[in-house]
Amino acid sequence: MSSSPHLFDAHRAMKLQEILACRVLETVEQAPPLDINRVKYVAAFDSSYRGGRQYAVIVVYSVVDCRVVEKTYSVVDVKVPYIPGLLAFREVPGYMRAYGKLRYKPDLLLVDGHGLAHPRAFGIATHLGVVLGKPSIGVAKKKLYGELVAIGERIFIKAHGKIVGEVLKHGNTELYVSIGYNVKIEDAVAIVKKLLVEGKKLPIPLQIADEYSKTIKNK
Repeated sequence: MSSSPHLFDAHRAMKLQEILACRVLETVEQAPPLDINRVKYVAAFDSSYRGGRQYAVIVVYSVVDCRVVEKTYSVVDVKVPYIPGLLAFREVPGYMRAYGKLRYKPDLLLVDGHGLAHPRAFGIATHLGVVLGKPSIGVAKKKLYGELVAIGERIFIKAHGKIVGEVLKHGNTELYVSIGYNVKIEDAVAIVKKLLVEGKKLPIPLQIADEYSKTIKNK
């Protein structure tokens, strides 16, 4: 990856996504069951920007104790322009630097963004899950890609011939939950529902990460 934004090769990045996505899509049905009662630590990822810099934060949340056990962040110069569908190439380097500082290693990653509900089935939640080798879930406030399919009272997201996500209504907010990596959709939805708190728009670890990234940015 070049250090100059205008030299970023978007075509090459898209091809890489397509290659890696093939492997992920082949194993969606083989993802192991995720016992949400055994998920102890969830890491939430969020970023803010100011003056050409990314403020990448990770909040580790104890599902058992319902509290934050660790916060860390990294401030890096932005080296990739914002291109829809290629957010991971812009944000993951900052997240990797922050992740290396963690003392608590999470059981699950919760990412502000999409996973398989992505034009090339390789959104930032999938990208991070693959790179870190951890089950991951994408949570977004807007749809990026996929067909909405109503089954009973539920609205699923279908993409690439598979059910890859679900739309959850939380208060006045719609959340687009999608499989990131190595997790079944039912388990992804169950853990997100467990982390929703009345009065907060996002699952609580992501809400805290969102607020923390803004705090760090404004220091």
